[in-house]
Amino acid sequence: MKLELTDANGPESPAAFLKRCKELGFIEWRVDVNGMAVSDPLCPGPLKLWLCSRGIRDLVVECAEQWSMEDSPTMIEAARGMRLYPFLIEYHGRRTGFTVMIAFTKDILSLPILNENFDGDPLTLSSVTHSISGLIRPWDELESEIAELLGWMHTDLNGMRGSQSMIDSYADQLTESYETVTALHMLGREMGSVEDPVAYINQTLEMIGVTIGYEWVAFLVNTDEGDALLSVKHFQNGDHLFDGDELRDEIESLLRKEPIAVSDKTAVYPAENFFIRLDPQVMIHPVQANGKKYGWLVVGGKQGDDSYVSSHDTKTIDSIAGIFSAFLENTRLYEEQRRTFVGTVRALSGAIDAKDRYTRGHSDRVAMLSQQLALAIGYSAEDAERVRLCGILHDVGKIGVPESVLCKNGRLTDEEFEMIKLHPEIGAEMLKELPSLHDILPGVMHHHERWDGNGYPSKLAGESIPEFGRILALADTFDAMSSNRAYRSAMTREKVLGEIERCSGTQFEPRLAEVFLTLDFTAYDEAVKDHAAQDVHRDAA
Repeated sequence: MKLELTDANGPESPAAFLKRCKELGFIEWRVDVNGMAVSDPLCPGPLKLWLCSRGIRDLVVECAEQWSMEDSPTMIEAARGMRLYPFLIEYHGRRTGFTVMIAFTKDILSLPILNENFDGDPLTLSSVTHSISGLIRPWDELESEIAELLGWMHTDLNGMRGSQSMIDSYADQLTESYETVTALHMLGREMGSVEDPVAYINQTLEMIGVTIGYEWVAFLVNTDEGDALLSVKHFQNGDHLFDGDELRDEIESLLRKEPIAVSDKTAVYPAENFFIRLDPQVMIHPVQANGKKYGWLVVGGKQGDDSYVSSHDTKTIDSIAGIFSAFLENTRLYEEQRRTFVGTVRALSGAIDAKDRYTRGHSDRVAMLSQQLALAIGYSAEDAERVRLCGILHDVGKIGVPESVLCKNGRLTDEEFEMIKLHPEIGAEMLKELPSLHDILPGVMHHHERWDGNGYPSKLAGESIPEFGRILALADTFDAMSSNRAYRSAMTREKVLGEIERCSGTQFEPRLAEVFLTLDFTAYDEAVKDHAAQDVHRDAA
Protein backbone atom coordinates (compact mmCIF):
# COMPACT_ATOMS: atom_id res chain seq x y z
CA MET A 1 0.00 0.00 0.00
CA LYS A 2 1.36 3.40 -1.03
CA LEU A 3 1.14 6.68 0.85
CA GLU A 4 1.47 9.90 -1.20
CA LEU A 5 3.54 12.83 0.03
CA THR A 6 2.03 16.33 -0.02
CA ASP A 7 4.58 18.29 1.97
CA ALA A 8 8.24 18.55 0.98
CA ASN A 9 9.17 18.82 4.66
CA GLY A 10 7.82 15.36 5.51
CA PRO A 11 5.18 12.74 4.72
CA GLU A 12 1.53 13.17 5.48
CA SER A 13 -1.27 10.61 5.69
CA PRO A 14 -4.85 11.70 5.04
CA ALA A 15 -6.10 13.04 8.36
CA ALA A 16 -9.38 11.13 8.03
CA PHE A 17 -7.48 7.86 7.48
CA LEU A 18 -5.36 8.32 10.62
CA LYS A 19 -8.42 9.26 12.65
CA ARG A 20 -10.32 6.15 11.54
CA CYS A 21 -7.34 3.87 12.24
CA LYS A 22 -7.07 5.28 15.75
CA GLU A 23 -10.78 4.71 16.34
CA LEU A 24 -10.36 1.07 15.20
CA GLY A 25 -7.59 0.53 17.78
CA PHE A 26 -4.47 0.93 15.60
CA ILE A 27 -1.33 2.75 16.74
CA GLU A 28 0.44 4.91 14.16
CA TRP A 29 4.25 4.81 13.98
CA ARG A 30 6.30 6.42 11.23
CA VAL A 31 9.67 4.87 10.36
CA ASP A 32 12.24 5.29 7.60
CA VAL A 33 13.13 2.63 4.99
CA ASN A 34 15.57 1.07 7.47
CA GLY A 35 12.95 0.76 10.17
CA MET A 36 14.37 3.57 12.32
CA ALA A 37 11.72 5.69 14.04
CA VAL A 38 10.95 9.03 12.39
CA SER A 39 8.37 9.89 15.04
CA ASP A 40 7.22 8.40 18.36
CA PRO A 41 4.33 5.95 18.33
CA LEU A 42 1.04 7.76 18.89
CA CYS A 43 -0.09 6.08 22.13
CA PRO A 44 -0.04 6.55 25.95
CA GLY A 45 3.34 7.03 27.70
CA PRO A 46 3.98 3.55 29.20
CA LEU A 47 2.91 1.80 26.00
CA LYS A 48 5.06 4.19 23.96
CA LEU A 49 8.03 3.39 26.22
CA TRP A 50 7.51 -0.35 25.67
CA LEU A 51 7.21 0.03 21.86
CA CYS A 52 10.43 2.04 21.78
CA SER A 53 12.31 -0.64 23.70
CA ARG A 54 15.22 -2.39 22.03
CA GLY A 55 13.36 -5.67 21.43
CA ILE A 56 10.36 -4.08 19.68
CA ARG A 57 12.55 -1.73 17.62
CA ASP A 58 14.58 -4.72 16.39
CA LEU A 59 11.37 -6.38 15.22
CA VAL A 60 10.33 -3.24 13.32
CA VAL A 61 13.77 -3.04 11.67
CA GLU A 62 13.48 -6.66 10.51
CA CYS A 63 10.01 -5.96 9.07
CA ALA A 64 11.28 -2.84 7.28
CA GLU A 65 14.05 -4.87 5.64
CA GLN A 66 11.45 -7.29 4.28
CA TRP A 67 9.11 -4.49 3.13
CA SER A 68 11.96 -2.76 1.32
CA MET A 69 12.28 -5.79 -0.95
CA GLU A 70 8.57 -5.90 -1.79
CA ASP A 71 6.87 -3.86 -4.51
CA SER A 72 3.70 -3.73 -2.42
CA PRO A 73 4.57 -4.24 1.27
CA THR A 74 2.12 -6.44 3.16
CA MET A 75 1.17 -7.08 6.78
CA ILE A 76 3.70 -8.91 8.97
CA GLU A 77 2.99 -10.52 12.35
CA ALA A 78 6.14 -9.25 14.08
CA ALA A 79 5.33 -11.29 17.17
CA ARG A 80 2.41 -13.46 18.05
CA GLY A 81 -0.51 -11.14 18.77
CA MET A 82 1.27 -8.04 17.26
CA ARG A 83 0.54 -7.19 13.62
CA LEU A 84 2.23 -4.44 11.58
CA TYR A 85 0.40 -2.98 8.54
CA PRO A 86 2.80 -0.93 6.37
CA PHE A 87 1.87 2.00 4.09
CA LEU A 88 4.66 3.01 1.75
CA ILE A 89 5.74 6.66 1.71
CA GLU A 90 7.20 8.02 -1.55
CA TYR A 91 8.54 11.43 -2.46
CA HIS A 92 9.06 12.24 -6.15
CA GLY A 93 8.97 8.50 -6.91
CA ARG A 94 11.57 7.57 -4.25
CA ARG A 95 10.74 5.49 -1.17
CA THR A 96 11.38 7.42 2.02
CA GLY A 97 9.77 5.24 4.69
CA PHE A 98 6.62 3.64 6.03
CA THR A 99 3.64 4.64 8.09
CA VAL A 100 3.11 1.52 10.21
CA MET A 101 -0.25 0.72 11.78
CA ILE A 102 0.19 -1.56 14.83
CA ALA A 103 -2.67 -3.87 15.86
CA PHE A 104 -2.92 -6.34 18.79
CA THR A 105 -4.80 -9.61 19.30
CA LYS A 106 -5.40 -11.39 22.65
CA ASP A 107 -2.33 -13.61 22.11
CA ILE A 108 -0.04 -10.65 22.93
CA LEU A 109 -1.02 -10.86 26.59
CA SER A 110 0.54 -14.35 27.03
CA LEU A 111 3.91 -13.65 25.34
CA PRO A 112 7.19 -13.12 27.17
CA ILE A 113 7.95 -10.08 25.01
CA LEU A 114 5.34 -8.13 26.93
CA ASN A 115 7.39 -8.55 30.14
CA GLU A 116 10.70 -7.37 28.70
CA ASN A 117 12.42 -4.08 29.60
CA PHE A 118 10.51 -3.41 32.81
CA ASP A 119 13.09 -4.77 35.29
CA GLY A 120 10.40 -6.26 37.45
CA ASP A 121 8.38 -3.03 37.65
CA PRO A 122 4.88 -4.47 38.11
CA LEU A 123 3.20 -1.02 38.03
CA THR A 124 4.54 -0.16 34.58
CA LEU A 125 3.83 -3.67 33.29
CA SER A 126 0.28 -3.38 34.56
CA SER A 127 -0.17 -0.02 32.85
CA VAL A 128 1.13 -1.36 29.51
CA THR A 129 -1.03 -4.48 29.78
CA HIS A 130 -4.05 -2.31 30.51
CA SER A 131 -3.36 -0.08 27.51
CA ILE A 132 -2.90 -3.05 25.17
CA SER A 133 -6.04 -4.75 26.47
CA GLY A 134 -8.05 -1.72 25.38
CA LEU A 135 -6.67 -2.04 21.82
CA ILE A 136 -7.15 -5.78 21.34
CA ARG A 137 -9.43 -6.73 18.45
CA PRO A 138 -10.10 -10.13 16.78
CA TRP A 139 -7.87 -9.20 13.85
CA ASP A 140 -6.71 -12.82 13.41
CA GLU A 141 -10.21 -13.90 12.51
CA LEU A 142 -10.44 -11.37 9.66
CA GLU A 143 -6.80 -11.14 8.65
CA SER A 144 -7.14 -10.80 4.86
CA GLU A 145 -10.29 -8.72 5.05
CA ILE A 146 -8.73 -6.19 7.44
CA ALA A 147 -5.62 -5.70 5.30
CA GLU A 148 -7.72 -5.24 2.18
CA LEU A 149 -10.14 -2.92 3.96
CA LEU A 150 -7.35 -0.69 5.22
CA GLY A 151 -5.85 -0.57 1.74
CA TRP A 152 -9.16 0.42 0.18
CA MET A 153 -9.80 3.04 2.84
CA HIS A 154 -6.36 4.56 2.45
CA THR A 155 -6.56 4.60 -1.34
CA ASP A 156 -10.03 6.14 -1.32
CA LEU A 157 -9.17 8.85 1.18
CA ASN A 158 -5.93 9.64 -0.59
CA GLY A 159 -7.83 9.91 -3.86
CA MET A 160 -10.39 12.18 -2.23
CA ARG A 161 -7.59 14.39 -0.99
CA GLY A 162 -6.12 14.58 -4.48
CA SER A 163 -9.53 15.41 -5.91
CA GLN A 164 -10.02 18.12 -3.29
CA SER A 165 -6.61 19.56 -4.12
CA MET A 166 -7.58 19.65 -7.79
CA ILE A 167 -10.92 21.24 -6.94
CA ASP A 168 -9.16 23.86 -4.82
CA SER A 169 -6.80 24.58 -7.71
CA TYR A 170 -9.71 24.94 -10.14
CA ALA A 171 -11.51 27.16 -7.64
CA ASP A 172 -8.46 29.42 -7.41
CA GLN A 173 -8.28 29.61 -11.20
CA LEU A 174 -11.99 30.37 -11.45
CA THR A 175 -11.63 33.07 -8.81
CA GLU A 176 -8.76 34.65 -10.74
CA SER A 177 -10.76 34.46 -13.97
CA TYR A 178 -13.84 35.94 -12.30
CA GLU A 179 -11.83 38.83 -10.84
CA THR A 180 -10.26 39.47 -14.25
CA VAL A 181 -13.61 39.44 -16.06
CA THR A 182 -15.10 41.70 -13.37
CA ALA A 183 -12.23 44.15 -13.72
CA LEU A 184 -12.54 44.20 -17.52
CA HIS A 185 -16.30 44.71 -17.24
CA MET A 186 -15.93 47.63 -14.84
CA LEU A 187 -13.25 49.30 -16.92
CA GLY A 188 -15.30 48.81 -20.08
CA ARG A 189 -18.39 50.22 -18.39
CA GLU A 190 -16.51 53.36 -17.32
CA MET A 191 -14.95 54.01 -20.74
CA GLY A 192 -17.40 56.85 -21.33
CA SER A 193 -15.75 58.92 -18.57
CA VAL A 194 -13.60 60.77 -21.10
CA GLU A 195 -14.18 64.09 -19.34
CA ASP A 196 -12.14 62.90 -16.35
CA PRO A 197 -9.28 60.71 -17.64
CA VAL A 198 -7.22 61.15 -14.46
CA ALA A 199 -9.88 59.46 -12.30
CA TYR A 200 -10.21 56.61 -14.83
CA ILE A 201 -6.44 56.04 -14.92
CA ASN A 202 -6.20 55.91 -11.12
CA GLN A 203 -9.11 53.47 -11.01
CA THR A 204 -7.42 51.29 -13.63
CA LEU A 205 -4.15 51.13 -11.72
CA GLU A 206 -5.90 50.22 -8.47
CA MET A 207 -7.88 47.50 -10.24
CA ILE A 208 -4.74 45.98 -11.81
CA GLY A 209 -3.03 45.71 -8.43
CA VAL A 210 -6.05 44.09 -6.78
CA THR A 211 -6.88 41.74 -9.68
CA ILE A 212 -3.46 40.15 -10.16
CA GLY A 213 -2.03 40.82 -6.69
CA TYR A 214 0.83 43.30 -7.16
CA GLU A 215 2.11 45.81 -4.62
CA TRP A 216 2.73 48.63 -7.11
CA VAL A 217 1.28 49.72 -10.46
CA ALA A 218 2.15 52.84 -12.46
CA PHE A 219 1.32 54.53 -15.75
CA LEU A 220 4.04 56.63 -17.35
CA VAL A 221 2.77 59.09 -19.97
CA ASN A 222 4.63 59.21 -23.27
CA THR A 223 5.27 62.93 -23.57
CA ASP A 224 5.50 62.66 -27.37
CA GLU A 225 1.88 61.46 -27.73
CA GLY A 226 0.04 61.88 -24.45
CA ASP A 227 1.50 65.19 -23.30
CA ALA A 228 -1.30 67.37 -24.72
CA LEU A 229 -3.94 64.91 -23.54
CA LEU A 230 -2.97 64.55 -19.87
CA SER A 231 -1.74 67.26 -17.55
CA VAL A 232 -0.37 64.64 -15.10
CA LYS A 233 2.72 62.88 -16.51
CA HIS A 234 2.88 59.84 -14.26
CA PHE A 235 0.49 57.92 -12.03
CA GLN A 236 1.26 55.48 -9.20
CA ASN A 237 -0.82 53.22 -6.97
CA GLY A 238 0.25 50.78 -4.27
CA ASP A 239 2.56 50.29 -1.32
CA HIS A 240 5.51 52.15 -2.84
CA LEU A 241 5.89 55.68 -4.19
CA PHE A 242 8.81 56.79 -6.35
CA ASP A 243 9.98 60.25 -7.34
CA GLY A 244 8.37 61.15 -10.67
CA ASP A 245 11.47 62.32 -12.54
CA GLU A 246 13.59 59.42 -11.29
CA LEU A 247 10.80 57.00 -12.14
CA ARG A 248 10.68 58.21 -15.74
CA ASP A 249 14.46 57.94 -16.09
CA GLU A 250 14.50 54.38 -14.69
CA ILE A 251 11.63 53.14 -16.87
CA GLU A 252 13.12 54.68 -20.01
CA SER A 253 16.44 53.08 -19.07
CA LEU A 254 14.78 49.66 -18.70
CA LEU A 255 13.08 50.02 -22.08
CA ARG A 256 16.50 50.35 -23.70
CA LYS A 257 17.61 47.02 -22.20
CA GLU A 258 16.93 43.47 -23.30
CA PRO A 259 14.09 41.96 -21.20
CA ILE A 260 14.50 38.52 -19.65
CA ALA A 261 11.14 37.50 -21.17
CA VAL A 262 8.40 38.88 -23.43
CA SER A 263 4.82 37.60 -23.36
CA ASP A 264 1.66 39.17 -24.82
CA LYS A 265 3.59 42.41 -25.52
CA THR A 266 4.61 42.49 -21.85
CA ALA A 267 8.35 42.82 -21.26
CA VAL A 268 9.66 41.32 -18.00
CA TYR A 269 12.76 42.73 -16.30
CA PRO A 270 14.56 41.84 -13.05
CA ALA A 271 13.67 44.22 -10.20
CA GLU A 272 17.12 45.61 -9.45
CA ASN A 273 18.69 48.84 -8.21
CA PHE A 274 15.96 51.52 -8.31
CA PHE A 275 13.20 48.89 -8.31
CA ILE A 276 14.77 46.55 -5.73
CA ARG A 277 11.72 46.98 -3.44
CA LEU A 278 9.63 45.32 -6.17
CA ASP A 279 11.77 42.15 -6.17
CA PRO A 280 11.92 39.87 -8.06
CA GLN A 281 10.44 41.15 -11.36
CA VAL A 282 8.90 44.19 -13.07
CA MET A 283 6.48 44.08 -16.02
CA ILE A 284 6.19 46.86 -18.62
CA HIS A 285 3.36 46.92 -21.17
CA PRO A 286 2.91 49.62 -23.87
CA VAL A 287 -0.40 51.50 -24.02
CA GLN A 288 -1.05 52.33 -27.67
CA ALA A 289 -3.86 52.67 -30.21
CA ASN A 290 -4.03 53.59 -33.90
CA GLY A 291 -0.28 54.05 -34.10
CA LYS A 292 -0.13 56.39 -31.09
CA LYS A 293 1.79 55.29 -28.00
CA TYR A 294 0.24 57.00 -25.00
CA GLY A 295 2.60 55.53 -22.41
CA TRP A 296 3.49 52.39 -20.46
CA LEU A 297 1.85 50.37 -17.71
CA VAL A 298 4.49 49.28 -15.18
CA VAL A 299 3.78 46.60 -12.55
CA GLY A 300 5.98 45.11 -9.83
CA GLY A 301 6.14 43.50 -6.39
CA LYS A 302 4.01 40.40 -6.91
CA GLN A 303 2.38 39.08 -3.74
CA GLY A 304 1.62 35.49 -2.74
CA ASP A 305 3.58 32.23 -2.70
CA ASP A 306 4.76 32.53 -6.32
CA SER A 307 6.39 35.93 -6.66
CA TYR A 308 7.36 35.56 -10.33
CA VAL A 309 5.40 36.86 -13.31
CA SER A 310 2.97 34.24 -14.68
CA SER A 311 1.20 33.88 -18.01
CA HIS A 312 -2.04 34.75 -16.21
CA ASP A 313 -0.48 38.07 -15.18
CA THR A 314 0.69 38.96 -18.68
CA LYS A 315 -2.62 37.99 -20.31
CA THR A 316 -4.56 40.03 -17.76
CA ILE A 317 -2.32 43.07 -18.27
CA ASP A 318 -2.66 42.69 -22.04
CA SER A 319 -6.47 42.61 -21.79
CA ILE A 320 -6.65 45.59 -19.44
CA ALA A 321 -4.16 47.53 -21.55
CA GLY A 322 -6.40 46.98 -24.59
CA ILE A 323 -9.37 48.62 -22.86
CA PHE A 324 -7.12 51.29 -21.36
CA SER A 325 -5.69 52.13 -24.79
CA ALA A 326 -9.17 52.40 -26.28
CA PHE A 327 -10.20 54.73 -23.46
CA LEU A 328 -7.24 57.04 -24.06
CA GLU A 329 -7.94 57.04 -27.80
CA ASN A 330 -11.56 57.98 -27.08
CA THR A 331 -10.33 60.69 -24.74
CA ARG A 332 -8.06 62.07 -27.46
CA LEU A 333 -10.91 62.12 -29.99
CA TYR A 334 -13.24 63.73 -27.44
CA GLU A 335 -10.64 66.39 -26.65
CA GLU A 336 -10.13 67.11 -30.36
CA GLN A 337 -13.89 67.45 -30.84
CA ARG A 338 -14.17 69.65 -27.77
CA ARG A 339 -11.41 71.95 -28.97
CA THR A 340 -12.91 72.10 -32.43
CA PHE A 341 -16.32 72.91 -30.96
CA VAL A 342 -15.00 75.57 -28.59
CA GLY A 343 -12.90 77.02 -31.41
CA THR A 344 -15.97 77.22 -33.65
CA VAL A 345 -17.97 78.86 -30.87
CA ARG A 346 -15.22 81.38 -30.22
CA ALA A 347 -14.94 82.11 -33.94
CA LEU A 348 -18.69 82.70 -34.13
CA SER A 349 -18.60 84.91 -31.08
CA GLY A 350 -15.54 86.71 -32.40
CA ALA A 351 -17.32 87.41 -35.66
CA ILE A 352 -20.00 89.30 -33.71
CA ASP A 353 -17.49 91.18 -31.56
CA ALA A 354 -15.47 92.08 -34.65
CA LYS A 355 -18.43 94.00 -36.12
CA ASP A 356 -17.95 96.69 -33.54
CA ARG A 357 -14.52 97.75 -32.32
CA TYR A 358 -16.13 98.93 -29.10
CA THR A 359 -17.37 95.43 -28.20
CA ARG A 360 -14.26 93.56 -29.33
CA GLY A 361 -13.34 90.97 -26.67
CA HIS A 362 -16.63 91.62 -24.85
CA SER A 363 -17.88 88.02 -25.02
CA ASP A 364 -14.56 86.60 -23.76
CA ARG A 365 -14.57 88.97 -20.81
CA VAL A 366 -18.20 88.27 -19.96
CA ALA A 367 -17.41 84.54 -20.14
CA MET A 368 -14.45 84.99 -17.79
CA LEU A 369 -16.41 86.97 -15.20
CA SER A 370 -19.40 84.62 -15.38
CA GLN A 371 -17.21 81.58 -14.75
CA GLN A 372 -15.47 83.36 -11.88
CA LEU A 373 -18.81 84.25 -10.26
CA ALA A 374 -20.17 80.72 -10.75
CA LEU A 375 -17.16 79.25 -8.95
CA ALA A 376 -17.51 81.82 -6.16
CA ILE A 377 -21.10 80.76 -5.42
CA GLY A 378 -20.20 77.07 -5.30
CA TYR A 379 -20.45 75.72 -8.86
CA SER A 380 -18.26 72.74 -9.72
CA ALA A 381 -15.46 73.33 -12.22
CA GLU A 382 -17.45 71.39 -14.84
CA ASP A 383 -20.64 73.44 -14.33
CA ALA A 384 -18.70 76.69 -14.20
CA GLU A 385 -17.20 75.78 -17.59
CA ARG A 386 -20.73 75.55 -18.99
CA VAL A 387 -21.41 79.05 -17.64
CA ARG A 388 -18.25 80.26 -19.39
CA LEU A 389 -19.43 78.75 -22.67
CA CYS A 390 -22.78 80.47 -22.22
CA GLY A 391 -20.91 83.75 -21.75
CA ILE A 392 -19.00 83.25 -24.99
CA LEU A 393 -22.26 82.73 -26.89
CA HIS A 394 -24.58 85.11 -25.06
CA ASP A 395 -24.53 87.75 -27.83
CA VAL A 396 -24.42 85.39 -30.83
CA GLY A 397 -27.91 86.56 -31.80
CA LYS A 398 -26.54 89.96 -32.72
CA ILE A 399 -25.55 88.41 -36.02
CA GLY A 400 -29.20 88.90 -36.95
CA VAL A 401 -29.17 92.62 -36.08
CA PRO A 402 -28.40 95.05 -38.94
CA GLU A 403 -24.82 96.27 -38.75
CA SER A 404 -26.00 99.86 -39.20
CA VAL A 405 -27.86 99.50 -35.91
CA LEU A 406 -25.26 97.40 -34.12
CA CYS A 407 -22.41 99.78 -34.97
CA LYS A 408 -24.32 103.09 -34.84
CA ASN A 409 -22.16 105.97 -33.62
CA GLY A 410 -24.56 107.54 -31.18
CA ARG A 411 -27.63 106.71 -29.16
CA LEU A 412 -30.23 104.34 -30.62
CA THR A 413 -33.78 105.30 -31.45
CA ASP A 414 -36.60 103.34 -29.79
CA GLU A 415 -37.11 101.39 -33.01
CA GLU A 416 -33.41 100.57 -33.25
CA PHE A 417 -33.32 99.52 -29.61
CA GLU A 418 -36.24 97.14 -30.27
CA MET A 419 -34.07 95.54 -32.96
CA ILE A 420 -31.22 95.11 -30.47
CA LYS A 421 -33.60 93.56 -27.94
CA LEU A 422 -34.29 90.73 -30.38
CA HIS A 423 -30.77 89.31 -30.15
CA PRO A 424 -31.39 86.95 -27.14
CA GLU A 425 -34.24 85.23 -28.97
CA ILE A 426 -32.31 85.13 -32.24
CA GLY A 427 -29.35 83.57 -30.44
CA ALA A 428 -31.45 80.93 -28.70
CA GLU A 429 -33.16 80.09 -31.99
CA MET A 430 -29.78 79.71 -33.73
CA LEU A 431 -28.43 77.35 -31.10
CA LYS A 432 -31.48 75.22 -30.28
CA GLU A 433 -30.64 72.54 -32.85
CA LEU A 434 -27.30 71.81 -31.19
CA PRO A 435 -27.91 69.12 -28.48
CA SER A 436 -24.65 69.87 -26.68
CA LEU A 437 -25.81 73.45 -26.02
CA HIS A 438 -29.31 72.82 -24.66
CA ASP A 439 -28.27 73.50 -21.05
CA ILE A 440 -26.92 76.96 -21.86
CA LEU A 441 -29.87 78.18 -23.97
CA PRO A 442 -31.69 79.65 -20.92
CA GLY A 443 -28.65 81.85 -20.21
CA VAL A 444 -28.46 83.04 -23.83
CA MET A 445 -32.21 83.71 -23.89
CA HIS A 446 -32.55 85.50 -20.54
CA HIS A 447 -29.32 87.39 -19.79
CA HIS A 448 -31.16 90.71 -20.19
CA GLU A 449 -33.96 89.92 -17.73
CA ARG A 450 -34.12 92.01 -14.54
CA TRP A 451 -34.69 90.86 -10.98
CA ASP A 452 -37.67 93.28 -10.75
CA GLY A 453 -39.29 91.93 -13.94
CA ASN A 454 -38.62 94.93 -16.17
CA GLY A 455 -36.11 93.23 -18.47
CA TYR A 456 -36.47 91.49 -21.82
CA PRO A 457 -37.43 89.40 -23.77
CA SER A 458 -39.86 87.65 -21.36
CA LYS A 459 -40.09 90.09 -18.41
CA LEU A 460 -39.25 87.29 -15.97
CA ALA A 461 -38.66 88.28 -12.35
CA GLY A 462 -36.79 86.94 -9.34
CA GLU A 463 -35.87 83.28 -9.24
CA SER A 464 -38.03 82.54 -12.29
CA ILE A 465 -35.07 83.90 -14.26
CA PRO A 466 -32.69 80.98 -15.03
CA GLU A 467 -29.58 81.24 -12.85
CA PHE A 468 -27.26 81.26 -15.88
CA GLY A 469 -29.15 84.37 -17.05
CA ARG A 470 -28.84 86.05 -13.63
CA ILE A 471 -25.09 85.37 -13.55
CA LEU A 472 -24.53 86.67 -17.10
CA ALA A 473 -26.60 89.79 -16.41
CA LEU A 474 -24.05 90.93 -13.83
CA ALA A 475 -21.00 90.10 -15.93
CA ASP A 476 -22.50 91.61 -19.09
CA THR A 477 -23.47 94.87 -17.39
CA PHE A 478 -20.12 95.15 -15.60
CA ASP A 479 -18.17 94.83 -18.85
CA ALA A 480 -20.47 97.17 -20.72
CA MET A 481 -19.99 99.90 -18.09
CA SER A 482 -16.23 99.24 -17.93
CA SER A 483 -15.73 99.53 -21.72
CA ASN A 484 -15.66 102.49 -24.12
CA ARG A 485 -18.74 102.87 -26.26
CA ALA A 486 -19.40 105.05 -29.32
CA TYR A 487 -21.75 107.18 -27.27
CA ARG A 488 -19.71 107.35 -24.00
CA SER A 489 -16.39 106.55 -22.37
CA ALA A 490 -15.74 103.73 -19.92
CA MET A 491 -16.79 104.33 -16.34
CA THR A 492 -14.33 104.11 -13.44
CA ARG A 493 -14.14 100.91 -11.46
CA GLU A 494 -15.45 102.62 -8.36
CA LYS A 495 -18.46 103.96 -10.22
CA VAL A 496 -19.15 100.61 -11.92
CA LEU A 497 -19.13 98.76 -8.58
CA GLY A 498 -21.29 101.52 -7.11
CA GLU A 499 -23.86 100.96 -9.84
CA ILE A 500 -23.83 97.20 -9.24
CA GLU A 501 -24.48 97.81 -5.54
CA ARG A 502 -27.18 100.41 -6.25
CA CYS A 503 -29.04 98.10 -8.66
CA SER A 504 -28.94 95.09 -6.33
CA GLY A 505 -32.52 93.99 -5.76
CA THR A 506 -33.86 95.79 -8.83
CA GLN A 507 -31.74 94.84 -11.84
CA PHE A 508 -29.63 92.11 -10.17
CA GLU A 509 -30.24 89.30 -7.70
CA PRO A 510 -29.00 90.60 -4.33
CA ARG A 511 -27.19 87.38 -3.39
CA LEU A 512 -25.22 87.32 -6.66
CA ALA A 513 -24.51 91.06 -6.57
CA GLU A 514 -23.04 90.74 -3.07
CA VAL A 515 -20.67 87.96 -4.16
CA PHE A 516 -19.80 89.73 -7.43
CA LEU A 517 -18.58 92.80 -5.55
CA THR A 518 -16.00 90.61 -3.73
CA LEU A 519 -14.42 89.17 -6.90
CA ASP A 520 -10.77 89.73 -7.81
CA PHE A 521 -10.75 91.60 -11.15
CA THR A 522 -7.01 91.21 -11.83
CA ALA A 523 -7.49 88.63 -14.60
CA TYR A 524 -10.29 90.74 -16.10
CA ASP A 525 -8.05 93.83 -16.24
CA GLU A 526 -5.32 91.81 -17.96
CA ALA A 527 -7.86 90.64 -20.53
CA VAL A 528 -8.90 94.26 -21.19
CA LYS A 529 -5.27 95.19 -21.83
CA ASP A 530 -4.78 92.25 -24.18
CA HIS A 531 -7.87 93.12 -26.20
CA ALA A 532 -6.82 96.77 -26.37
CA ALA A 533 -3.38 95.74 -27.64
CA GLN A 534 -5.01 93.61 -30.33
CA ASP A 535 -7.08 96.60 -31.43
CA VAL A 536 -3.94 98.72 -31.76
CA HIS A 537 -2.30 95.98 -33.83
CA ARG A 538 -5.34 95.73 -36.15
CA ASP A 539 -5.55 99.48 -36.56
CA ALA A 540 -1.84 99.67 -37.43
CA ALA A 541 -2.28 96.88 -39.97
